[in-house]
Amino acid sequence: MSKKSTLLSVAVLLAVSFTLMYCNDHQTFPANAKIQLVTTLSGAGEKPISVVSPGMGSFVGTIDRATRVLSYTLTYSGITPTMGHLHRITSANGTGPVEIPFTSLASPIIGTATLATDSRVDSLINGFYYANLHTPMYPAGEIRGNVRVNGQIKLTATLNGAAEKPMPTPSAATGAFVGVVDPTTRVLSYTVTYSGITPMMGHLHRVNAANGTGPVEIPFTSLTSPIIGTTTLTTATRLDSLFNGYYYANLHTPTYPAGEIRGDIK
Repeated sequence: MSKKSTLLSVAVLLAVSFTLMYCNDHQTFPANAKIQLVTTLSGAGEKPISVVSPGMGSFVGTIDRATRVLSYTLTYSGITPTMGHLHRITSANGTGPVEIPFTSLASPIIGTATLATDSRVDSLINGFYYANLHTPMYPAGEIRGNVRVNGQIKLTATLNGAAEKPMPTPSAATGAFVGVVDPTTRVLSYTVTYSGITPMMGHLHRVNAANGTGPVEIPFTSLTSPIIGTTTLTTATRLDSLFNGYYYANLHTPTYPAGEIRGDIK
């Protein structure tokens, strides 16, 4: 690699690192901060299996770290819900129990709730809560969105053979994905590092099958670690899928052409 290329790679890495430092992270918020929260609800956001629904929704809220009071407004169209809640994720498939039942179901749903502990507030800020509207056709939920802090979002994944689907591999190789996505522009910037393998292909995939696999969405333009890239997600639905954990990074080798190490992006 030339000196110019090396300096360019270092510059890009520094730029990505600088951006990550200023992404949403609850540790950067003071104890009395009032933090804006948002999400978009859709059938594509449902877990563990997405659904096809004409319904759409939007959640905006504010959490006061000092008082733990959450104020929110949820609007929706295209469905007639029978139940609605904020849930907290507690299982590996991205689902969890009801934490905050909505006191009304007519759009707009406007409410306030006090979270029980500071740990619950941290969970909310770090993306472990989701808004879910249920219908008779989809009693487990017809439209859903993971609640997130408003602004650029940091994304991470750890790549290893154990994470490969539908079957894990015994690979000793490891990798890491770090990225930032701007919800307004849908621009995703990312860096993938790895060791222990020589990949012949690498991509971001989007899950669309029950076994947790899916087609290539974003091919990596290089395969030398660190892999540094920028791309624009084509639609708001793709952005929702990314926020709701439906994308994964995958590195493929001749020994494991379907993927040797993988990491689900969170």
